[in-house]
Amino acid sequence: MKPLNTPSDNPHYYTEAMHLISQIPIDEKPSSSSQNGDTVDFEAGAGDKNKSTHRTIEEVLASVAFSTDKIEAIYFGNWLRDYSQLLDPKIVRATTMPKNFPDVLSREALTQIVDVLAIREFPALMKIDRDKFKVTPQRLGVYRPSEHIDNPRVVNPEPADPKHRDADFEPWVLPDNPVLQVDFETSKKRYIQGSVDVMVGELKKAMQEGPSSTDGLRSFGAALHTLEDFFAHSNFVELSLIKTGYADVLPWTSKADCKRSLPLVTGMFGASDVIASLAAPLGEILFSTEDTTFEPTKAGFRSEQDQLILILLGEHPNEILLPAFEGYLQVRDTWADLPFSEWVEKLQWQLGTPLQVLSNAVGTIMQGMLTLLGNSIDDSQTLLGDNPNTSGSTDPTHSQLAKDHAEHPLHSLAALLARDAVLRVAQTILGHWEDKPGADPVTVASSYFVHPQDCDWQDGKVREWAEKHPDLVLSSTRKSDLDKVHEHLHNSVVQGLEKFKEDGSRFLSALISTDTNPLLEIWKLTPAGRAATHIKEFLGPKN
Repeated sequence: MKPLNTPSDNPHYYTEAMHLISQIPIDEKPSSSSQNGDTVDFEAGAGDKNKSTHRTIEEVLASVAFSTDKIEAIYFGNWLRDYSQLLDPKIVRATTMPKNFPDVLSREALTQIVDVLAIREFPALMKIDRDKFKVTPQRLGVYRPSEHIDNPRVVNPEPADPKHRDADFEPWVLPDNPVLQVDFETSKKRYIQGSVDVMVGELKKAMQEGPSSTDGLRSFGAALHTLEDFFAHSNFVELSLIKTGYADVLPWTSKADCKRSLPLVTGMFGASDVIASLAAPLGEILFSTEDTTFEPTKAGFRSEQDQLILILLGEHPNEILLPAFEGYLQVRDTWADLPFSEWVEKLQWQLGTPLQVLSNAVGTIMQGMLTLLGNSIDDSQTLLGDNPNTSGSTDPTHSQLAKDHAEHPLHSLAALLARDAVLRVAQTILGHWEDKPGADPVTVASSYFVHPQDCDWQDGKVREWAEKHPDLVLSSTRKSDLDKVHEHLHNSVVQGLEKFKEDGSRFLSALISTDTNPLLEIWKLTPAGRAATHIKEFLGPKN
């Protein structure tokens, strides 16, 4: 097999790559998870009947001979890239910093939270080999703009040096950094090539490890995440429509000094989008009604709820809270080992004593998470007042440009192109693993990251889509329509936080024990009762 090339190695790189793409046939079976033919959501997760996700895009891998287990292992790598965005420099606590929950959390705690979510998202993989699919700091990483093709420009550099928080963070890119400039020859932002390099690195790992390696499949998923994000996070789709003749489509950039006049750009990311999205999964775990139903405890068993409470109480500066809850869990384990343990535990449950401990612990976490999530929502509309279409700027925000959500009029077109790219790269990497001559996934995947005026693979698909969806094309020409999309998404996040608050309040109300019960005074003398008293005293009379 010929050696792998990069643009700097070969002056005819893109010409050869586009020829390769045109020679790769798309022979696929319809995806059973596609609900409406062309709507695919670029968020993490499983989606619902009206929209799909990164997972749905990668389910098309089944049409090119990937097994269900391998697709899951690939998607695991993709999913990790989404959740690595939670580890933002602004909220990661350096090892030298004191605990200050909820303003900052340790990298270990954030990683453990993602691991709890991963167990829920990938139960089949966890049964196959828990160790290989455990979320570790090395596997999860931290938020790096290059992995998502995000514009790395930082407006408010706080902290001043993210590497003081953790060495794995990329340095802040300030407005005068050359990587933010538009390259004249390629007509794209220079930082985009850095994302290509990151993707190529993951692809090379996957190619070397092979299809039997979980590490290799995870790297392939990480590479596909960057490839898929290119279509959702850049203005490639808008510029392709303009090229096809829809000149009124908003490009979300002003003209620049480059060959193609309108440059290929991506948006500046705000971690608030991802942090706020925690409200739904954390609320589902912390406020699950299943946990209010009596079930006999198994000694040593820790539910998702238990795990999250332990993780977050461990981040609290008050040193009483964590050992108090641990004491409750130890007593609960003791109940499980007692003769007639089910009867003893059920009596305690009916008295409301375990529920009181649980409600106090959840109350502490709930208040902290409301602060963290609320702060992230307050930042979610930063810079939306600027209009890159007219202001002379080539730096739109992520919220302005991203087509991750199904509400965006160009969402399904971005997904359509991403799906095509994933299929072709998947076919090529399979060819490489099978030692087929000329199978070069690095060249094929890299060739997608070009200005639409410099490639034509998408022209027919874009034209056909536009003819079928004139109303969506029209919406993409109106800033007022797109502003409504942004406002809708912002309101959805606010509603998610409100639901988190309401569900938490409802859950806590359901756990209020009866203080008039005389047997409660006896229970308060036990270790679990003393633990509950400590927590209640800390929270104050309202709790």
